[in-house]
Amino acid sequence: MAGPDADGASALVAAVGYCLAPLKVSQVFDPAVEYVVHGSGPGVLERLRERPEGTKLIAEPEGYHPKEQAAAVADLHPGWTRQDADAALRTVYRTAPVDVLARFGQVLHAVFARAGQDGEPSWLLMLAHDVARLSSAKDAAGAADVRLRWSPDVVAEIARTGGAPGRSAEHATLSALLYGDHHHGVNARREMLESDAGAAFLARHTDALAEVARGLDLYLRRQVAALCERGPQAHADLLAELAVDADAGVRVEALAALSRLDGPRQIEVLRRHLRTAPPDRLPDTLARLAGLDGGVVAIEETLAGGEAEGDGGVGPLDPDRERLLRRVVVRVRVLRPAQADSVPPVVLPQDAKVAEELRALHALPPVSRPGDWGPWHSIGNQLARIPDVRALRDARRATGRADADRWAAELLVTRTGRRGRKLGAVLTPEDAESWWPLFAERLDLADEYLDGGDGKRHPDEEAVDTRAMILTILARFPAVPEPLVPRLTSFALAADRHRLAARRVLGDHPGARAAARAALSDGDATTRSSAAEWLVELGEPGVVGPEPGWDFGPGVLPASVRNLPPSTLSWLDRFRERALDRGVPADDVDRWLGLARPTLRTAPDRGGPVVGRLGSPLMLPPDAPTPGTVYGPDRTDEYQLIATLDLAAMAPGATDLALPPDGHLLLFANVELEDELLAGGAVYVPAGTPVEEREASPAYEPYEYDSPEDLDEALRHTGDLRLVPGVSLPSCPLDAEAGAEHPHAETLQAVWSEQSDGGGEWELGGHAYDFDGYGDPASGSAFQGPGEGWSRPEDWVVLAQWVGVPMGILYWTITRQDLEVRRFDRVVVQMYANP
Repeated sequence: MAGPDADGASALVAAVGYCLAPLKVSQVFDPAVEYVVHGSGPGVLERLRERPEGTKLIAEPEGYHPKEQAAAVADLHPGWTRQDADAALRTVYRTAPVDVLARFGQVLHAVFARAGQDGEPSWLLMLAHDVARLSSAKDAAGAADVRLRWSPDVVAEIARTGGAPGRSAEHATLSALLYGDHHHGVNARREMLESDAGAAFLARHTDALAEVARGLDLYLRRQVAALCERGPQAHADLLAELAVDADAGVRVEALAALSRLDGPRQIEVLRRHLRTAPPDRLPDTLARLAGLDGGVVAIEETLAGGEAEGDGGVGPLDPDRERLLRRVVVRVRVLRPAQADSVPPVVLPQDAKVAEELRALHALPPVSRPGDWGPWHSIGNQLARIPDVRALRDARRATGRADADRWAAELLVTRTGRRGRKLGAVLTPEDAESWWPLFAERLDLADEYLDGGDGKRHPDEEAVDTRAMILTILARFPAVPEPLVPRLTSFALAADRHRLAARRVLGDHPGARAAARAALSDGDATTRSSAAEWLVELGEPGVVGPEPGWDFGPGVLPASVRNLPPSTLSWLDRFRERALDRGVPADDVDRWLGLARPTLRTAPDRGGPVVGRLGSPLMLPPDAPTPGTVYGPDRTDEYQLIATLDLAAMAPGATDLALPPDGHLLLFANVELEDELLAGGAVYVPAGTPVEEREASPAYEPYEYDSPEDLDEALRHTGDLRLVPGVSLPSCPLDAEAGAEHPHAETLQAVWSEQSDGGGEWELGGHAYDFDGYGDPASGSAFQGPGEGWSRPEDWVVLAQWVGVPMGILYWTITRQDLEVRRFDRVVVQMYANP
């Protein structure tokens, strides 16, 4: 390197000088070096906090810096380069005494001078972060020696010497090694805690770790739980606390670490939270206790209200907590010993490769945690080729794991399948064939999923409607399991979306039908309506069903939406449930539901009735001109045909648009990026009109396609356009007047945006999809439409929308008045795109 290479103290001084050479451009170099090496002149730190010229090269070593800045340093310190500065830093971190390192960290902190997300990072964090950055370069000279020297004990010694902020040197050390924000990723620093020395340090300072952990963000608390896995006995109390953390992912990590303890110790540390933890955080802990010998006894003692060792108190439990604990006792004492009728033998996979992988798994040693990668993760990705998930469960069980059934069941909410979505979120009746025997053997697990929940282990994960998921599985049972009939009946008599699936599971079970008859006279108004609806479905004579949309309350849904299929309305029920969970008042949710509109949309599997076709041929009456923009007698820029809709194939009321009852509607667009307003439109061909194939030659450069012909080929390859009933709520930003009427609009729109099934590439009618907050293309069309006449923004509606190009959406819009008189020549075509 161009920097110093001498030994001893002079080499250290030279290395410090080389690291701080950028400060020469602002005449603070000498006092900074003096302070670091000898501790004299601490006032230089205040000068550095003013960020004089040159400090940025030190504060942001991996940032972008103009070449002129490095050249200015090299002029004053010949041969200086950023790469050699890093080599000099490794010399400092490898050889400097702890007092020098403490002062060097204070200099780094001063030149950084940027507040962190939760306050200003300490100088100890800045130092540890830079050490981790340089030691992570595995092949760099000196990096291995830096890694060998630096441990949490060394960091604590530096903290003690330099007076790092914190309740103790150990507290400061753990804060520095576990803190993370946008500028300070934690992974490299965490490696110091993952070593043997790190594990020993954590075991000696459990109280400090617990205190630091409580103040960390959720993803950092997860990492703490994982770190504790190497010493679960020492960290049992902290892990038990994290097992009832607010974040589901933290709870999973903590329970995984606790599983390394013996059963009695797990029960000892977990039972104390049965009285104190919020009930919504208890299910994972209760499930663990239910799987341990003696765990259900601890739950029963808590229910009894007696003072048991480690129970945390005496006295009655709140109703929600008591109900939750009693349900777990029923699962263990009643449902677990039970088994559904006609459970078949385990079916082994016919796929030779999968069968061989399963045989290999049987020989593996026990794995340490439920997230286990390697062979278990690999086989978990091949569930579609395993006809009976119990085969995988048995392989897991053969390794000595007691949680094999639960682990297999949780694959539904932890693994992804089609289109990258959670298995349980897209579970079909056909998929459920491979899962029902597992739950037939473990009715207690089925009952757990009937509790509902979203199966999320991280806030950004996809939610799974676990109650809907398990009802789909229960529907594949040859006969409804008797122990679950009472609970399923209660769902069937409710008003939410799950009542329909629960009824399919129950079929014509005599006890369930009797309960429905009884509810018809004895239940409250909602239960009576649900019972009447159910009995009508069962063909009960003399029963009159409730009005459509009854389950949402009188007058909540528009008339055009009430008669949509129950499976479609279930989207609104799920939306309402989650909006209420987000704290939106019920009246505001109902007022928003009043904006719902019926649509026809692409299903996730592209199934449904054929309502048209995509691409050519272009079929027009012989005397009709080819659609295009006419510039004169000799020039017409023709439009590209995107879709031909068969209006007679659409059921009446499928949308709330006044579409003709028959005939064909042709949608055109020249899909180019020059402007939001596209060349295009729509042509209506009445039923019975003679047509002929028309050659068209649109001349433009389509977005993401080489030519109009390539786009047409892609459209024709898709083939028939199949659409199913859907429902739509506003997703575009509201104007000021509508925003005042709906004060929770942003939250409601966020909840609706999460209701995705992977379909919706095409949609007819309904509200416009939001695109990056660009605004509502329908109301915006009032300012884009044909010049003749005048229209109000509220007159415009979406005729069709197509998510047909990368990072873009096409919209065909029209006024309701033009729809009534079939003035499709006034359709506006827009594309919002952000390529």
